[in-house]
Amino acid sequence: MKRNKFLEILFMVICGFYITIPNLYGSVKISTQVNLRFQNGKFKIIQFTDLHWINGKSYKQNNDSTVMLMRRVIEKEHPDMVVITGDIVVSSGAAEGWDEITKPMIDARVPFAITFGNHDPESDMTKKQVLSKLKSMPYNITYNADNKISGMGNGAFPVMSSDGRKYKWILYLFDSHDYSKNQMFGYYDWIKNDQIQWYRKMSDFYTSKAGRLLPSLAFFHIPLPEYSQALQITPAIGNKKENVCCPNLNSGLFSSFVEKRDVLGAFVGHDHNNDYLVDLNGEISLAYGRKTGYNAAYKEVLERGARVITLYENEKSYNTYITTWSGKKENNYTFEQKAHSYPTVEGTFIQDWLVENWDDNRWQKELKTLKEVGINYLIFGPSVYVDKNGKERSLYPGLYSRENEGDSKDLIDMCLRNAEKVGIKVFIGLNMNDKWWSATFSEDWLDRQMEMGNKIADELISRYKGKYGDTMYGWYWTWEVDNVHAVSAESQAALVKAININLDHLNKETPDMPFMMSPFANSKLGSAEDNCKMWSLILPKVHFRNGDIFAFQDGVGAGGLKVDQLPEWFEKIRQAVNTKPGLKFWANIESFDSRFWTSAPLSRYIHQLDKVNSYANKIITFAYPHYYSPYQVNKQYHDIYARYCSSGILPKLPTPALISDLTVKLEGKGVILKWKSPKDKKYLGGYYVYRDGLLIGNIQKDVDNQDIKFVDKVNSKKSLYEVSSYNVVGNESKRIKIQQ
Repeated sequence: MKRNKFLEILFMVICGFYITIPNLYGSVKISTQVNLRFQNGKFKIIQFTDLHWINGKSYKQNNDSTVMLMRRVIEKEHPDMVVITGDIVVSSGAAEGWDEITKPMIDARVPFAITFGNHDPESDMTKKQVLSKLKSMPYNITYNADNKISGMGNGAFPVMSSDGRKYKWILYLFDSHDYSKNQMFGYYDWIKNDQIQWYRKMSDFYTSKAGRLLPSLAFFHIPLPEYSQALQITPAIGNKKENVCCPNLNSGLFSSFVEKRDVLGAFVGHDHNNDYLVDLNGEISLAYGRKTGYNAAYKEVLERGARVITLYENEKSYNTYITTWSGKKENNYTFEQKAHSYPTVEGTFIQDWLVENWDDNRWQKELKTLKEVGINYLIFGPSVYVDKNGKERSLYPGLYSRENEGDSKDLIDMCLRNAEKVGIKVFIGLNMNDKWWSATFSEDWLDRQMEMGNKIADELISRYKGKYGDTMYGWYWTWEVDNVHAVSAESQAALVKAININLDHLNKETPDMPFMMSPFANSKLGSAEDNCKMWSLILPKVHFRNGDIFAFQDGVGAGGLKVDQLPEWFEKIRQAVNTKPGLKFWANIESFDSRFWTSAPLSRYIHQLDKVNSYANKIITFAYPHYYSPYQVNKQYHDIYARYCSSGILPKLPTPALISDLTVKLEGKGVILKWKSPKDKKYLGGYYVYRDGLLIGNIQKDVDNQDIKFVDKVNSKKSLYEVSSYNVVGNESKRIKIQQ
């Protein structure tokens, strides 16, 4: 009988006999009772670092405190794995030290792995001897992947799915060595090229095994030069109390992480007064752990603690924070990697008027369409809207619902219920009043609107949060701010006060739900530099939490900005966002042309994405369901964009065929144009109509009809008219001319 080796190994892993790490050089079997796999969609890691266990009576109290802290954190956090990133046992009597510092994990039955630091070789055990000792310990999973590459303890650890059948994440551990043999390249050593090549091959190996790129983390002791350089791009989240102590030589590990796009974050130790994280625009993150050991190597200012990292089974994201002996939870942050190396939209707005007559079947079709193109976030609302006449509309039955709405649909519940089924996260807008746009309101009126928003939030939390959990993901602040109406000190103070009325309440009631605002700008009313100065004064005073979102509108669809202006404006607004560490910067791309309220050609849309991508953590849009849904407009917009999403290349489409039989007729006070559509309608997006060289019409509705009609209601003089067809990408045919 032929044996199924995979099932045999899987059975042994599940039963807890041993863990097998597959790699390029054959499977490595580690005798221990471990099972690295997700539980209920999450996998929690504790990073301890720089324990600095030292032998001797004078160090015993500090050693004991270190072990007590480890036990306390493990007991509080219930991790699935512990990683210790170097400088662990750093003196003689190392065997005793390793017994002591591993006991918290063994007693708690938690798998653990270690990386070596620069001080570990200074003990009376070699790194090889330490690995040999660890090999005999239960719950240790540290191993040496390849004796032929530099260092000891390089290893790759797959984290399996909740059912134990699929690879979900990979954890890479590297030996970062100790001191440079050539001081010209700095005092500290670096991860060698053969280790980097090993990682690259392992990355390819697991990608091949899984059939897709697997999100990963990397752990080692000595930081990379990029830990310092990254601070020139985006501010640190957490503490930077000393210089980055790293090699001067860039060995290429970071560039390999960026090229492979599997490593979402690198975690190090070494610098005892640093514990910061840097999010490099959603591409990759660099983070320190918090020093755990109580023996001080020099003046140390941070309370001892650990970093906690939670991986999400089906997402390219992780949550992390620092925890300490006193129970503080500091610098909580969720890193989310961009979906691709090329820009794509990952979230969309949707308006209530579009969905008010949808049933569950239509919701499911629409939301599955969004998932097809990688859209995982939906922004819906406002939950309560007051028009210019004071008439209220509520999307749910609550405090602000009309009395006769008892039998109406609960649009909030319908949205959340269907989003939960397909795995889309929803930001819910609170309230909006049309008086906002008149700018004739008082500060007191605005404050009352914010208080109303807090009451609405309380209702929404009570009705839906317990029912839909993380699907009810965040809040959207519906009051759009431009670059004109908050330029004075008084108006800025009023704006800050208003935002904080909502934020202070939401921070208290839903501390894990991010808050999003989406301002806009008009280049005719101010400069990019002025806009940057305005927001640089406002944002530091707003009570944002780490992970809240500033989603700047590109304004291209509404005409506020032109595509070629986007780099200048987004570079400046990025500078303003950087004044608030931990605030995420998303781009809100408009997918329409407000002159005709038509869908933007995909060439313009992708051009917009390209222009803003290097400045933003993520890109969202207003609004995919309205302008690219195959159930709302020409389905070929969605089909071609989906092809772009799968490859990063916008397909080259043939120029559409010409229209025919164009006629013009004066009728009353208007001019009627009629023509026949091309026989070949593949990729046909619509028709442009020109009068005397000026674009006056863009027809996208019913483009498949044979006979097309356009009425120019404002012309009363003889003119030259031209009509062309164009495809969904935006390629335009030759214009057919006719004289009135």
